Amino acid sequence: MGSFLTFPLMTAPDCYELPSYEESSEDEEEADLASELHKANQRFCKSIVQEGMRSRNEQANFDGYRHNWSEVVDEMKKKYPQWTPRDFLNLRHQFKVFDSNDIYLLDFNDFNKALDYNQDNSSPEQRRAMFDSVDTHHYNSINFEEYLQLLNNFNIGTPIPRAPKTEAIKDPVCLDIISDVNKADPFIGMCHGLF
Repeated sequence: MGSFLTFPLMTAPDCYELPSYEESSEDEEEADLASELHKANQRFCKSIVQEGMRSRNEQANFDGYRHNWSEVVDEMKKKYPQWTPRDFLNLRHQFKVFDSNDIYLLDFNDFNKALDYNQDNSSPEQRRAMFDSVDTHHYNSINFEEYLQLLNNFNIGTPIPRAPKTEAIKDPVCLDIISDVNKADPFIGMCHGLF
């Protein structure tokens, strides 16, 4: 005998059966809608995930540039002999300034701003053709090395106009960039080496 009281079963326990489930046309429509939404979500998220992965790779490249800058410059100098090591450094900083999304990639709008800043007079169609020629994977963005390739194709001799010696700046694009830098959060400015 145990410590619990036991009672014999006088009646059989009640048993409930689930009713047979018949799919209605509404349920099929909801399932089709859910399936289509899932497919659309996958297509949309795929590009976002790919861009995030590419951004992380480019961030790692930029960190590598910082740690091995002299070797990187030597390699770049072989491809682009017209530019000096200081030009490459300026290009790297310029690339980060024009990277509006801070993902280490430039989209076509960022690229247009960079060309406008460099006073390039090519047409939008020419710019798009050049951008697409380098963006072979159709990511709609370019990394730093592809950016250098494009600037080289545009035959920009000195990639960045040197900082003006006087306060009289008449270039509106340059004024917009200086204004954006002045409005930047101090922490972000320090991250980009503006201080």
